[in-house]
This record gives sequence, C-alpha cells and structure tokens, in this order.
Amino acid sequence: MSEIHTGYKMTCIMCGAENNEKETSTYCTSCGGVLQIEYNKARKEIQYPLGTIVPDPLKNHPSALKYLSRLSETYGATLYGKLEFEHPTGCFKDRGSYIEVQKAIELEADAICLASTGNMAASVAAYACYFNVPCYVFVPEQTSEAKLAQATIYDATIIRIQGDFTKCEALCREFAKSGNYYLAGDYVFREEGQKSFAYELVDQQDEPFDYIFIPVGCGTNFGAIYKGFKEMRAAGLIDSIPKLVAVQPETSSPVVQGIFKREKIITADSNTMASSVAASNPIDFHKVLRAIDDTGGDALTVTEDEILYSLREMATQEGHFTEPACALPLASFKNNREKFSGKRCLFVLTGSGLKDTKVVATHSLTPPVLKPDLDHVHSYINSGFVEVQRKAFGKSRDTMLANLKMDENHEKLYKDHVERMNKRGKTLRKNELEYLQTMVLNEETDLDLPVEVLDYKITMRKEELVEAGVKLLINSEEKISHDKGVGPIDAVLNAIKAETDNFLSLEVIDHEVEILSPDTDSLVIVTLTLEKDGQQWRTNGASADTIEAVIKAFEKGLAITNKTLLA
Repeated sequence: MSEIHTGYKMTCIMCGAENNEKETSTYCTSCGGVLQIEYNKARKEIQYPLGTIVPDPLKNHPSALKYLSRLSETYGATLYGKLEFEHPTGCFKDRGSYIEVQKAIELEADAICLASTGNMAASVAAYACYFNVPCYVFVPEQTSEAKLAQATIYDATIIRIQGDFTKCEALCREFAKSGNYYLAGDYVFREEGQKSFAYELVDQQDEPFDYIFIPVGCGTNFGAIYKGFKEMRAAGLIDSIPKLVAVQPETSSPVVQGIFKREKIITADSNTMASSVAASNPIDFHKVLRAIDDTGGDALTVTEDEILYSLREMATQEGHFTEPACALPLASFKNNREKFSGKRCLFVLTGSGLKDTKVVATHSLTPPVLKPDLDHVHSYINSGFVEVQRKAFGKSRDTMLANLKMDENHEKLYKDHVERMNKRGKTLRKNELEYLQTMVLNEETDLDLPVEVLDYKITMRKEELVEAGVKLLINSEEKISHDKGVGPIDAVLNAIKAETDNFLSLEVIDHEVEILSPDTDSLVIVTLTLEKDGQQWRTNGASADTIEAVIKAFEKGLAITNKTLLA
C-alpha cells in the first residue's frame, strides 16, 4: 500500500476561494464555481485526499494498454487503445467511485446519493455495496430497466422521478441536503480517483504518446486525466504532457463550441446515440479549456454516422465491442488523418458495448424469424438480405434501405401500413418510412388474422381503473367486449382477451413503446412479448396512436400463435 498524504486544500478554480469539504464537495460556496484539490507538496507517488485508503477491492489489474495493429496499418499511425471497459462494472467511472465512496465514509455520511441513468449509477452502487454504504439512485421516469440492472443488483435504492433528468438531478440535490447524505457525481473527489488513468498509463507505456483522444461529456474525466499528468510533471516523473484532444458528437458539443468561443456554453438539450457523453451543461468545461491550452491540444466533433461506422470498425478490426462514445476518438482521428499521420495516438475506450446494446439493435436490420426448414435457411442466406444487413450498419438508413428490394407480398404489406397511417391523417416522415420498411421486411406475409379489432373506446375516471370497450371481428362475426385495467394499454388488452381467451389464450408478458420523434404525431412502435404454454413470441405494431399500435401487435401475435399451433 502506498503512503497516504493528507496535506491538501480544496479551492475554487474560478475565484480561488478555499472551501471546507465538510460543507461542500460539489461547488464553491463563495461563487458556485468548480472545485479542485491542491496538494501541499508534489510527490512521485499518487496522492489522494483521504486520511486512509483501502486498495481497490474490486479491481484486479490495470486496464490494458493495447496496440491496435490493424488500424495502425490501415491509417499510417501508431494507434493504441486504453481498455477502460475492463473495470469491474465495465466503465472508467469505477476509478472515481472507488475514491468517492471512501470519502463519503471518511465524512461519516449516512448514505450516498446520485442522479444518473447508467454508468455512474452502476459504478457508485457497486462500491457503495462493497463498503456497506446505503446508496440512493435518482432516475427519470423513462429510464429503462436494462440501464438500471447493475445498480439494482448492487442493492441500490432506485427512486424514479416524474419528468426529465434536470428535474431528477435537482431533487437529488435537495435530498442530499435533507439529511447526512454524500452527493456523488462529476465533482472534485471523483476527479481525484479518475486521475489514476494518467499514472497507470505512464507505468505501462514504452514511450510517451503524441496525442490522447478522450470522449467528453461533462469534462470531468478529461480534467482528471490532465490533472494526473500535471501532478507527475510537477513531481519530475515526466517532462511533458501529451496533447489532449476532446471529442464530442456534433449534435451534442457544448464543450467544443465553448472551446472556440472561449466561454462555457449550456445547450437546451443533448441528442446523440453516444448517450454517456450527452451533457447539455458541461460542469468541468473550464478544466477542459485549461488542459487544451496547456498541452496544445484540440477539440473536435464527429457525426452520428461517423460514430456508427467507427464503432463497427473497432469491433470488426480489433475485436473491441465498446459503447458508442468510444467510437469518438477513432472517428475524429480519421477525419484529421493528415494532422495525425505518423503520430503515436491513444484512444480512451471508456466503456463496454454491453452498456448500450440498443444502439446496435436500432441501427441493424433485424433478421427475420424463419420456418424450421433447411430450404428456407438456404433461401434466406442466398436472398441478398444478409449482405445488405452487413453493409447497413454504420451508414445512413436511407443509404441502407435504398439497397433493399421487397418481394411483391412485402411491398403490398408495406403499402397497406402506409395507407392505414394516411387514413388517420398521419404523414410519415422519411425516418419513419425507413423504420416501417425495416419492420415490414421482418414480418410474415402469409398470416391469417383470426381476430380483427374494428374499433375501441377508452373511458377514464378519477381514482378508478381504466375501462375499455372493443369491437371485434371473429370468424366474420362482430362482437363487443368490455374490461378494465390499470392503464389504457392494460384495459384494451384485457377487453380483447376477454373474448379471444375463449379459443386462444395468450399471455402478455411485457410491452415496450418506442416513439420515433418528440412530436405529438410521431410514429409509435409497440413491441409485445407474448407467451403460451412456455413458448414466447415478440411481435410489433406501428401507428401514430399508441393503443392502435398495441392492438396491431396483439392481432399479429394471435395470428402467429394460431399458425404455430396448426403447423
């Protein structure tokens, strides 16, 4: 165990005021600025702002420094990746959580709390669980269960809040003040943990890098890596710091915009598939600015298509499946090959691709479900669909779909979908037409619907269950059915099942709703997971109306189940 030094002070980088860590670990109490830790003496060993420290109980080895041989040969540079996804929870956040949780214990906090929708929630929960510190994770209401699975398994208390992340974060701050709770997040003590990246890298490298490419959201990790190098330079361990390159998605780039304007920018929202760096308010912007100025670094952006292509390229060429944010370094390098040609460049690969599989699923053509027949398998392989599927990922959907040729039956099914939307007064946008076309390509065209829902009505009364009435066409006979549920979707499904269960009982295990745009008339895709006698099916329906999309998905589920039973 290294010797621990506690000679430090916590100051504001904006006004210089010294702050008391028992009063704040987030922002300056004088001006609201960002805080930093300053040690009394420069030392060759890494220093932490703790009286005592326990060696990381979850981490077994440094994250690997890997030579990217194929990419280096392709692009004429010496390229390496620092595999930060090798951390215990699959993300670089563990470096900071390791220190933050110990600081919470040192400050005698009763619990630790944070607002998060993914990586940080899992990381803090893991370390809090190990050190037996209660952990409260505040999340917006729309946060998926998949995102929270890690935090949940580590016994964190999940608190869902109505509204967006901004409201969720504000309430978490109030909660922290309401008791003796340590507020974790992209703040000063997390920076002290994440600076270990630089110390670890210097121990691993054969020679210094010219450039280090770092994905940036709030800027905390960028500032932390710079701080580690700066401390080592002050201690005489290194002579100079590599040029640090901040990379952001073009659609979510307040840091890059601010670098060029020389002032912090806060955007209204942040929209990118690289969700782990989607930050509209970059807390540590000024630390990024200072780091770029000091190292002669740069700030670059990349497009969403470039993220997709580089994400796949890293996986297929080097075997590393990473989260979308990790594609930013490679994409920005390729956009500026003349500048970086012949240089030693390091890509910081921040997290595992298993953190965000939805991006891959959304931008890939889902293979159709085939009949259990060898001829059908060979026909599918030779159809051309497989080749289009492989070429599709990482390219614009319009480019992808331009190469798809529908057979006569699928073309008719697609036109029927579009016509039905048009009759409802819904004009499909380009991206919605493309999504619909992809969905239709995966549908069976020879399904006979045993049930058709002709109409429905929803009745909602205050403090009562929702009531639904449906008009069904079953074997050419119209029937009216009523039932109740805890919500409109539940009520409609119960009303349909009140009749259909008489001849084909089908359980609804789960439902997912995807809205393709923020507009009120957006195309809605509903996916149902259905089960009968232990066998499950996933079916989907599309409409501008959520309930109608649910109905279409269930109708299809009945047809598929009926066909399977008759086969």
